[in-house]
Amino acid sequence: MPRLKRRITLFETVMFCLCVIIGAGIYVLVGVAAGEAGNVTWLAFLVSALIAGCTGLSYAELSSKLPYDAAEYTYSKEAFRSKKFAFGIAWLKLVTAMIAAAAVSIGFGGYFSNLFGLDILTGAVFIVAISLILNIMSVEATLKLSAVFVGITVLGLLIIILSGAGYIGAINYFDFTFGWGGVFTAAALVFFAFLGFEDVANLSEESKKPKSMLPKAIVISIVISTVIYTLVSLVSISVIPWNVLEKSASPLTMVAEVTLGPGSGPLMNAIALVATGSTVIVLFFAFSRMIYGMAEKKSLPRMFMKVSKKRRVPYPALILVAVVTLIFISLQNLKLVASLTDFGALFVFMFVNLSLIFIRYRKPKLKGGFRVPLNIGKMPLTSLAGFLFSLYMLTTFGFLIAAAGMIILAAGIVIFTVYLEKKYHTKRR
Repeated sequence: MPRLKRRITLFETVMFCLCVIIGAGIYVLVGVAAGEAGNVTWLAFLVSALIAGCTGLSYAELSSKLPYDAAEYTYSKEAFRSKKFAFGIAWLKLVTAMIAAAAVSIGFGGYFSNLFGLDILTGAVFIVAISLILNIMSVEATLKLSAVFVGITVLGLLIIILSGAGYIGAINYFDFTFGWGGVFTAAALVFFAFLGFEDVANLSEESKKPKSMLPKAIVISIVISTVIYTLVSLVSISVIPWNVLEKSASPLTMVAEVTLGPGSGPLMNAIALVATGSTVIVLFFAFSRMIYGMAEKKSLPRMFMKVSKKRRVPYPALILVAVVTLIFISLQNLKLVASLTDFGALFVFMFVNLSLIFIRYRKPKLKGGFRVPLNIGKMPLTSLAGFLFSLYMLTTFGFLIAAAGMIILAAGIVIFTVYLEKKYHTKRR
C-alpha cells in the first residue's frame, strides 16, 4: 500500500502553522472578545497566548520524542497505557477539530457574503469544496498556497496595526469593566485564534526532519502570532469603543474603515476572505493526516489508510473531513461552534500536558530533539502550568457546551468499545 512521502521543509512547516493560527480567529472574534473584556481585550489575548505557549512547549517535546501522525492518540496511549482512553482523547480532538473547520468556513461565508452578496451558507459550502479538491489534487500546491496566503493575511493585519498606531493611548487599557472574570471569559473565546500550532504534530510522517523541525515550527509560530494578535487587539479597541466593536460581524473591517477611510472595506473583506479560506484548506490537510494516523494504528477503519498511488494523498480521510464539516456548518452559529471547539481543544490540551509529565516519569530514557525549559527534576513546570491553566479555563464554559463536549468524548469511547476494540484490538488465540 502506498505511504505518505517525506517532503515538507521547516519553512513550509512554519508557514503551514501560521496559516492555521493566523486566520479566522483574529478577523472574526476580536469583537466578541471586546464585548466580554472591554478595554482589557489585549490582556485576554495574552492570557490565551500564555496557555498556548505552555501547551505548545509540551507538543514540541512530545513531537520530538514521538514523531508520528495522530499525535494526541500517540501521546495519550504512551502516557496512560490505555488504547480506549487514548482513542477517546483523539476522538474528541478529531470531532472538535472538524467543528473548527466548520467555524472557519462560516467565517469565510460571512466575508464571502459581504463581497458578493450571496448567503453565508453558500460561501461556507464553496470553501469546503475548494479545500477538498485542492488537497486531493496536490500536496505541493497546498503548501505553496499556504505560504502565499500567510503573507496576504499578515499584510492585512499589519495594515490594521500601522494605520491605527496613532490611536494607541486614546483609552485606559487597564479599565477592568468586567473584572478578571471578563478577561478569562474572553480568553476562553479568543483561544480559538491560537489553535493550529498543535496540528503541526500531525505532519510528522511527511516532514523531512520531524524531531528537530516540528518543535521549532511550533515555538516560532506561537511567538509570531502572539505579537501580532496583541498589537491588533490594542489598535482595535483604541480606534473603536469596545461596546461598538462587539456588535460588528466584521470588526477589523470596521477598524480599517475608520483608519483608512470607507473605501478600505472591500480590501479588508478580501484579505479576511483569504485568511479564513486558507485556514480551511490547511485544516483539511492536517485533519486528514490525523485520521490517516489513527487508521494506521488500527483505531479507525483501515479504509482511511488508503493513499492515492500518484499523488500520495489520503483521499478517503479528506472526504470524511469534508462530510463532517458540512454537517456542522448547517448549525450556522459561529459562537456556538467556536465555543465547542475551544472546549474540546482545552480538554485535549489538559491531557497532552499531563501526557508529557507521565512520559517523563514512565519513560525517562525516551529521547528527542527538544526539551521543555524550566524543570524541577523530571517535572516540566510549563506543562504543569499548561495543565492547570487548561483545567481552569474549562470551568468558564457554560453547562451546555461542557455537556456537549463530554457527550462527544463518551461517544468515542463507546464506538471504540463496541466496534473497534472487538475488530482490531482483540487478541486472537
